[in-house]
Order: sequence, then C-alpha cells, then structure tokens
Amino acid sequence: MKHYLELVPISARVHRKQNRMSIFCIILAVFLVTTIFGMADMFIRSQILQAQIDGGNFHIGIKDITDEEATLISRRPDIQAAARYGVLNFRGDEGYTFEGKNAVIVGCDEEYMTKLMVDIIEEGNFPQNNQQVMITLNAKEYLGLQIGDTVAINTPDGTELHYEISGFCNDASKTMSEDSYGFFMTTSAFREIYPTEMSDELADYNSILCVQFSDLKNIQNTINNLKEKCHLSDEQVSENTKLLGLLGQSSNSFMVQIYMSAIILFLLVMFAGIIMIASSLNSNVMQRTEFFGLIRCIGATPKQVMKLVNKEALSWCRFAIPVGVAMGIVVVWVLCAVLRVLSPEYFGAIPTFSFSLPSIVAGIVIGLLTVLLAAHSPAKKAAKVSPLMAVSGNAFNLRPVRKAVNTKIFKVETSLGIYHAISSKKNFILMVLSFSISIVLFLSFVVAIAFTNHTLTPLRPWTADISIISPQNTCSIDNSILEKLEKNPIVNAAS
Repeated sequence: MKHYLELVPISARVHRKQNRMSIFCIILAVFLVTTIFGMADMFIRSQILQAQIDGGNFHIGIKDITDEEATLISRRPDIQAAARYGVLNFRGDEGYTFEGKNAVIVGCDEEYMTKLMVDIIEEGNFPQNNQQVMITLNAKEYLGLQIGDTVAINTPDGTELHYEISGFCNDASKTMSEDSYGFFMTTSAFREIYPTEMSDELADYNSILCVQFSDLKNIQNTINNLKEKCHLSDEQVSENTKLLGLLGQSSNSFMVQIYMSAIILFLLVMFAGIIMIASSLNSNVMQRTEFFGLIRCIGATPKQVMKLVNKEALSWCRFAIPVGVAMGIVVVWVLCAVLRVLSPEYFGAIPTFSFSLPSIVAGIVIGLLTVLLAAHSPAKKAAKVSPLMAVSGNAFNLRPVRKAVNTKIFKVETSLGIYHAISSKKNFILMVLSFSISIVLFLSFVVAIAFTNHTLTPLRPWTADISIISPQNTCSIDNSILEKLEKNPIVNAAS
C-alpha cells in the first residue's frame, strides 16, 4: 500500500454489511429523483408533441400586416418557418356546404402544412395549383373519395366551386365534433373565393402569419426584438400559449404557476432524500470513530481524515448511483409503456424507450451532492478531536449513562439501539425530519389524488359518446333507429 487512500476499498470490504444501509439510502434517493424527473420529462415531451399536433408547431401569430411585411418577416434569420393562414366559414354560419354538411375552407401556404403542422398530411400532397384542394380524412371514409376525384363546394349564392383532390389530411377536433369537412387550398385560390375585394392586407381575408423561431432558448426576447424591429404592437402578436408554456417560454402567469409548483415538489422530494442519506451516513461514520483516531495516531492530518471519509463516501456512489439511475430508467420505461397501453388517446405520444438526460443528470448530481454534504459534517467532527479521545471511543459527546438498561420491555439489543439513536441530537433530528417529510409527502400525494378525482371526473369505459333523447323524455324513439345504429360500421355498440 503506497497511499493512505488505498485503505478505502479495504475498509469497504471489511464493513460491507455496515455500509448496506447507506448504499441503500443512496440508491433509493437517486432512484426516486431519476424516476420523478424522468416521468416529468417524458410527460412534457408527449404534451409538446400533442400540442404541436393539435395547435400547430408555430410559436406566434401576427395579424394586421400586408403581404410585403409578411415576406420581410419570413426572411429574418431568427425565423425558421413562416406561412400565411386564413379560414372561411369557421363557425359554419356563412353558407358553404359539401354533401349537405358544413365546409370549413382553409387557405394557407405550403409551409404551413409541411413545416408548421406535425404529420397532418395522411395521403397525397399539398395543392400545387388553384384547382386542387386537400380534404380531411373523414370525407374519404364516409364518402369513399380518392385522390384525383372532383368535389363541388356549394356557396351561399347557389354556385358550385369545383376542385380536384390532391390529398387527404388528418381530421381536426372541430370537424369531427361538428360532423363537417375541412378543405385546404393555396392562399391564392382562397383569396379568389373569399367574399371581399382584392387586397394585400391579411386581415381582409381573415388571415394571420404563423411564425416558428429557429432559436428556442429565449423566445420572449426574440418576440420583443421582432416587435421592435418590425414596429408591431402587442395586439398584433399572439402567442401559441400552450406550446410556449410547455417549452418554458410562455409569459402566461398560469404556466409560470405550474412550473413553480413542480419545482417546489421536486425540492421537497430532494430535501427528504438529503436528510435520509445524511442520517444514515452520520450513524455510519460515528460508529467508526476509533478507526479515524488510529489514522490520526500514525500521523494523518485533519484534512487527510476528511479526504478519507469523502473518498469512502464517493466509493459508495460508484456503485449506488449507476444502480439507482438504471432502476429509475427501467421504471420510467415501464410506466410509459403502461400509460400508452391503458390510455392511448391521452398518452399516445409519450415516448416508450427513450432516455431522459435531465433525469440522469439530476440523479447523478443529487447522489453526489447529498453524499458529500452528509459526509462533510461527521468527517469534520472526527478530524477535530484529539487522537487519544478518538481511540478511546469518546470522540463525540454522547448522553452519559446514569442507569442500567431496562430489559423488561425491550431486549438488550433493542435498548442499545434506541440509546445510540437518540444519543446524538443532530442525528436524531435528521432521522425524525426524514420520516416526517416522507409521511407529509405521502399524505399530500394521497390528498392530491382524491382532490383530482373530484375535480376531473374520468370517463368510464361504458360511457356513451352521444345519447339520443326523445323530446321531453317521452320515450318515443323508434326501435328502427337502434337497428340502423347497430348495423352502422362506425358504431361500436348501441343500446
């Protein structure tokens, strides 16, 4: 042995059983932090992807500008993509219909469908001329339409607009809920049929410019810079609040409150882990006071003793941290897979076998930080006492024994354990705090789940999507309607 730090692996082998509890505490803390951060990261990823699918992958919308201003804005180096977007008959009150149902007509640039929307094109391509349209997928399923077919949109004045189908896109929640059809055409074709005089103002066509930024690190500064350089008012610029909020870039106060709540919860969990590890390490180091005293007797300085304790604590981390992180990753994978299977509608976008870098880093940092903080105080205390006191076993001021152990209630081992547990006030306080915070967190989670069940009532598997009720509950619905519904291929069950 050439260096005193080589005693660390020897001591670890000799005190393997004594170190089990400390290693278990480290594994548990790292596992919990890795799992919590991992599930939070996976949930945020899935929500970001779902927000991009539902509301578009753009960050802001700009209104009340001209086509020339829109072109200048789209050419800025800090903008990844920009496209014009307008809608006609959005509320279904303007008289545009197709096959007896409302037709929602959208005019946009090709970049809107290919870059600002996620996986919206199901089949075919975006229209390449003013005689083509894309139509929502429900028209293909219900009407049997195919690419290349000609469709006719009925206008309020009784005329028909004929277009060739260039492709199909996924259904939107609006078209599905209202049983309507959506049509997507080029901006120039949209302006030809829009009931207004020709103009270069986007507002005259109920249109906005959707913008996606290239740098996602500080979007708020980018938005303010864009307003200043392009002379835009706050009323002209609207944020995609849901997407920016999930990216942590929203100025919406509600999103800020959600982030603050999450941070407070993580801090409570990490604080409980720190106290738990500190309590275990305190007991472990205090039991080996004689060993540190012998090291002092052969010439070790207080700094060397502290370094020896820190080195030994870090040697526990070498095994405990990888195990805790690996367990956390596996549990995150299992939970994500279970969520996707049990509720694909809400968690269909959650990654299954994906690594979460924030959770891995958080687990490693918490493991190292808590162990070093927990080992610092006992090592410093052992380094301050004289070698003779350390060797005698009286390095720490334990509570003096004034009477014999009462073995009528507890066995000798139990009584000695209780005595050593409460002999050090600091260690006893850490242990009590550890259990107290764990109990408080457990009770808080239980109450939160019960409160959530009251505020968000989940739908049961047998809940009907729609209900047909007779006027004034007279039970006058014809039985033939039930027979027709049962024969309909899109109806799963009817009763």
